[in-house]
Amino acid sequence: MAIARVAVDFGLVVLIWFVQLIIYPSFRYYNPADLAIWHPKYTNLITLIVGPLMLAQILLVGWELTHRFSWLTLGAAVVIAGMWASTAFQAVPIHNAIAAGDTSSETLDRLVRVNWVRTVGWTVILILSVVDNIGRKQS
Repeated sequence: MAIARVAVDFGLVVLIWFVQLIIYPSFRYYNPADLAIWHPKYTNLITLIVGPLMLAQILLVGWELTHRFSWLTLGAAVVIAGMWASTAFQAVPIHNAIAAGDTSSETLDRLVRVNWVRTVGWTVILILSVVDNIGRKQS
């Protein structure tokens, strides 16, 4: 299970950094009409990747908390809860605004800025996961 958790956490980190450095900044280069066409396709497609990874992460961390508790896993669970909250209460409303036609520079910049919370959070989760996995192998 530990290797699966590290793999899922790694997948989310690669994805979030790709989103942060390439995908979200690229929205600035679309004209509003093209972004209105692309954005719903993007959000539907990315959900097919992000959704299963986020669910797998919750299931794996939940399993570890109940079957082989560690403080590092508990810390990861707290950060994961923060990532879900940030997604639901920060990123999704911005995506909804974009979907409704708000493609202003302010909105697109806010999306990149807000996403730093998730980028750092999922990076911290991966670090906790790797350190926890190393610690379990040494004990």
